[in-house]
Amino acid sequence: MKKVRWGIIGTGQIAHAFAGDFCHVKAGELRAVASRNKASADAFSDEFNIELAFVDYFSLINSNEVDAIYIATPHVYHYDLTKACILAGKAVLCEKPFTLNETQSRELYDLALEHEVFVMEAMWTRFNPVIEQVVEWVEEGEIGNLNSIQASFNFIGPTDPNHRLLNLELGGGALLDIGIYPVFLAQLFFGKPDFVQNQAVIGDTNVDLFEQILLGWEGGQLASLDASLISHNPNRAILSGSKGYIEIDSEWFKAKSCRIVSADNKERAVTFDFPGNGYQFEVDEVNRCLAEGLIQSPNHSWQDSIDLIATLDEIRQDIGLYYPGETDPGDDHHHDEEDLHEHHHEHCHHKH
Repeated sequence: MKKVRWGIIGTGQIAHAFAGDFCHVKAGELRAVASRNKASADAFSDEFNIELAFVDYFSLINSNEVDAIYIATPHVYHYDLTKACILAGKAVLCEKPFTLNETQSRELYDLALEHEVFVMEAMWTRFNPVIEQVVEWVEEGEIGNLNSIQASFNFIGPTDPNHRLLNLELGGGALLDIGIYPVFLAQLFFGKPDFVQNQAVIGDTNVDLFEQILLGWEGGQLASLDASLISHNPNRAILSGSKGYIEIDSEWFKAKSCRIVSADNKERAVTFDFPGNGYQFEVDEVNRCLAEGLIQSPNHSWQDSIDLIATLDEIRQDIGLYYPGETDPGDDHHHDEEDLHEHHHEHCHHKH
């Protein structure tokens, strides 16, 4: 298999985690990194022994030395950078959320189809061996009829109002950054929900600090999910069925172990001894797809990604959380700043 030459755009925390796990990738080479800050680009390339360091994103995107690009910038830049990669014919693994909303996502997947370029949202959790095991158990009927999922992703986040997580201009908030994971887990098993209910707390910077989300399906399944930037939590996931339950250990989205417990409380536990945090598995998937000439992964397809962002859009609409330049799906004009502000206060359940 030809070694896929990878480039990384962005040098933040997630880029570090990704690059740190790259040495565990089956086939592929980390060739290039780009940051708008020269010192960051140089430091990153030194740390991970990367040959090429660019101070301009587009120099990397247009480089002949790179086949596939991982985008690790704040959410608000995903759309433009992914678009540029597609137009340059580069395979893309874009950090989640793929874009800020469904409209943007659909546009990019249509463009990728037109240009026949591989694109995948970087839902690394999907490729974790524990998740693969859980999918197998559920498919084999090990817990009978799966009818309920509970999952959390909470951590005590930054307090600096300019941090990307708290910054409305950068697509901040708990939902898009971490709430996407529990919603992903529920949709992995049940598909797009028929009913969406949630409660959210909007903070001083007008982004959501935490939410509890209840999803329902016509088939009688429920998911109770939460995401928080201000709470400490064990971050486990439980899938309950008619014959038993599966518990994915802490922290479930990057777990190395899970257990299955029968209705009479007999327990079987499985541990996977993989190195690093597990970012290598999504890279292996991209490399495999490229080797097979695919333009999307069957395991986290474009439709999966669209269904995921569509649910997040619905939740945001419900809490009145709009990002600059977004149109409220309920009306036809763009919100200007003042408008946006008023909109929030109407919908705020509670100022934190």
